[in-house]
Amino acid sequence: WRTTRKTARKFSIARTRMTTPEALALSNEANALFVDEDYDSALDLYTQAIEVAPQAAELYVARAAVHLKMEDYPAAIGDANKAIQLDGGSAKAYLRKGVACFNMEEYATAKGAFEKGRELDAGNNQFKTWLRKCNAELEDEMVGDDQAAAPPPPAAHAPA
Repeated sequence: WRTTRKTARKFSIARTRMTTPEALALSNEANALFVDEDYDSALDLYTQAIEVAPQAAELYVARAAVHLKMEDYPAAIGDANKAIQLDGGSAKAYLRKGVACFNMEEYATAKGAFEKGRELDAGNNQFKTWLRKCNAELEDEMVGDDQAAAPPPPAAHAPA
């Protein structure tokens, strides 16, 4: 019996999705609260679900989405990184990390996250859109750096 990359990925997904019925119920309730834009309550329930099933990567991905809505970008990055640690094949985790980094103006890090996510889910056009935004911001930074490093233009000589 040979383990292929595809088979290993299936086992990885199965392992990270192992949640208890309690964690699943909490997650479902949190999902409903998220849709209703009750982010504080959703955050609380996702946190409770993670306490019950700390190895479930998708719970960290979901909680990262709440952190993004609440504009708590460092927390979103922390949860996305934890999800990636548990399941390196989670394109959504890379998307969440990239969005949070972008909003913190960490464009190079965001770009890296979006590129990795696109490798995992080439059909998701969100990665293409976010990569375009990152490239534009990085280009603006380069232009800004070039202008800051350039010497000032010579002063015009006034006639005597």
